[in-house]
Amino acid sequence: MKTIVKTITAAFLILAACSSFALADTEISPTVTLGYSMEPEVLMPGDTGTITITMQKNAYIANAAVEGNEVIEILGESYTDVGLVGPGDTLELTFNIKAKDDAPNGVHFLDLEITGGSTAYDFNSRIPVKIDDRDLKLIISDLPSTLINEVSSVNVEVVNQRPNEVNSVIVSPEAEGIVFSPSEVFIGAIPGGNKSTATFFLNTMNSGSETSNVSFTVSYFNGDNFHNAGKATRQVDIIDQNSLIFTSIEMEKSSNKYTFSGDLNNFGTTDAKNVIVSIPKSESVVPVQPYAKYFIGTLEADDFSSFELSARVLSGEVSSIPVLIEFRDPDNAYISIEENIDIDGQRAFAGNSEEDSGSSVALWAVAGIFAIAIVALIGYSWKKRKDEGEAVGDEDVELSGE
Repeated sequence: MKTIVKTITAAFLILAACSSFALADTEISPTVTLGYSMEPEVLMPGDTGTITITMQKNAYIANAAVEGNEVIEILGESYTDVGLVGPGDTLELTFNIKAKDDAPNGVHFLDLEITGGSTAYDFNSRIPVKIDDRDLKLIISDLPSTLINEVSSVNVEVVNQRPNEVNSVIVSPEAEGIVFSPSEVFIGAIPGGNKSTATFFLNTMNSGSETSNVSFTVSYFNGDNFHNAGKATRQVDIIDQNSLIFTSIEMEKSSNKYTFSGDLNNFGTTDAKNVIVSIPKSESVVPVQPYAKYFIGTLEADDFSSFELSARVLSGEVSSIPVLIEFRDPDNAYISIEENIDIDGQRAFAGNSEEDSGSSVALWAVAGIFAIAIVALIGYSWKKRKDEGEAVGDEDVELSGE
């Protein structure tokens, strides 16, 4: 509470002719120092407030009262038989006041009336009370007109246009089809003529294509008086488009095993943290090593990262393989997206499981062995006929010699 100090020093002179102290050796001059403060410092129309009157030094006070006017009402009664304010003592008197609902802006004066004791003069003073109807203002500084399925952020500036400090300032968001985090932001006190910023995360991951009105409201206290400053609203269009998308997909197929490689792009406006891509296990699709899961890490906005995944397809009816994208948003909330990668019509045969693949390999091995055996047999037969032909030739030579 900022104190407005006004000091009035009143000298209560003793009338020598009628004073009981006229014949005393020492003449006494009662004095009083007066100050006051307001809470809140500036009222709004309809507000209640408190004026605190402070008295010091040496005087006897019989009565004290504040008179209202056509703009300000005095709540409660005046003080009677206040008593002596001795040297070094301090006396505080409080008066509750209320500005009328139609009170105009400006400074309005209240009359303070103090009645002194038998040896003191009465005196009056005017207490200024300021009324100002200016409110708080909300400025939505960076909310785009179009949103996609992502977690984005928005900053809301709260401007205190009043000349005095306000307290317990709270900003609350509202919109159809959007989840906000946090649900409200507590700012606290904002001095007069200053501003503060409230930051919200907007989750539109599960929103369809629609138009939504995004609104923010602010509430606060001016002294003990609660106020709502109204709404600030912006219209946004939501597009059914995920923020993380695949590009440059390449595929290799070996029997019923598929290996994918490509890039994961962050099309959104905020960073995605702890990004993991994986193939969910099902009756028709089974992830296989070495790339059943792929950890990417932090994927900044407008950036990309490469990945590789492998899966075995167990059904000829499968035309695409689902890929699960998991990450944490800037507020550390868990988010998941599922995308499908088309296998380009290269269907795997039903029942072509890993065991069937192993059997096929075994059959090819047996066939290879048989082929080798046949080649060896043919080679052996050819060599045997050649040896027999050479032996017959030698016999003919010997017979001819004889």
